[in-house]
Amino acid sequence: MEQKLVSVIVPIYNLENYLEKCIESLLKQTYTNLEIFLVDDGSKDSSGEICDRYGALDVRIRTIHQKNAGAAAARNAALDICRGEYITFVDGDDYIDADYVQTLVSCMEKNKSQIAICGWQDVYETTVVEERPLVGREELYSTEQALENLMYQRKFDTAMWSKLYRRELFDGIRFPIGNVYEDIAIIYKVFCRAERVSYVDYKGYFYLLREQGTTLQAFKPKKMDLIDVVDEMAAFLLPRYPRIRSAVLCKYMRANFHIYLQIPGEKDVYAVEKRRIEKNIKTYRKEVLCDKNAQRGTKVAILCSYISLPLLVKFKSLKQYGKK
Repeated sequence: MEQKLVSVIVPIYNLENYLEKCIESLLKQTYTNLEIFLVDDGSKDSSGEICDRYGALDVRIRTIHQKNAGAAAARNAALDICRGEYITFVDGDDYIDADYVQTLVSCMEKNKSQIAICGWQDVYETTVVEERPLVGREELYSTEQALENLMYQRKFDTAMWSKLYRRELFDGIRFPIGNVYEDIAIIYKVFCRAERVSYVDYKGYFYLLREQGTTLQAFKPKKMDLIDVVDEMAAFLLPRYPRIRSAVLCKYMRANFHIYLQIPGEKDVYAVEKRRIEKNIKTYRKEVLCDKNAQRGTKVAILCSYISLPLLVKFKSLKQYGKK
């Protein structure tokens, strides 16, 4: 059977120490009908040269060089010209198992779904993956079921990677340029267009944990982008899917706590940002606290908020409230 074309989109900015491992993992895929977009987003190191070198070695690679505009703009540049029936995203400092694309394509086609998802493994720069991940059972979800799992972050979360999408799901949808939380800004909209979403128990995506990652940097007002995003998300999903209200509010609450815990505790510093998040927390904390499916860490944070919201800043060692 002829393989359908899969577009692999890789945004890249100053990743010279990680990029070769990522590209090599793409070229070693057992599923070979790929077009690989290496989007150099104005890198100041040798990332651009690395992209060009690999582009000269394999005709499946297409390198795009653009002025620095962020990961959203880099992904959009490839989305605008890709030709694949299926699309997957890989970050330039991550890498994938050799059977990653084949496994997701098979899962999607077997279940006639529009999105196929697998698990991932957190790795460090010194991690050596010695064994191939096993492929386990598959599950199939309706739109509403998939959104509920997405909001509760059960098995999969709001990252664009570790997922394969039918191309038409992105018709009219692009990543918001300049927003550092571009994944969560659109993924729920993409999920809303999928009638069937499949999941395979297979940790074929390797997510590199780096201290200098965007969402791990010290607080700055730009991080309030996440609050803007989840405000829009709640306004979009709650009237359309009232049955999963608890799941949406749980994700909403986790995002607010995630940012609030990063704001410095000094008096009057970022007072406007603090007041906005505190209002959000107070509005929905009772509902989320009563949700039996809400994560324990979220409930602990809510209980602390009833005593004193500023007290939460002293609990930064609590378990992180999920990837954003």
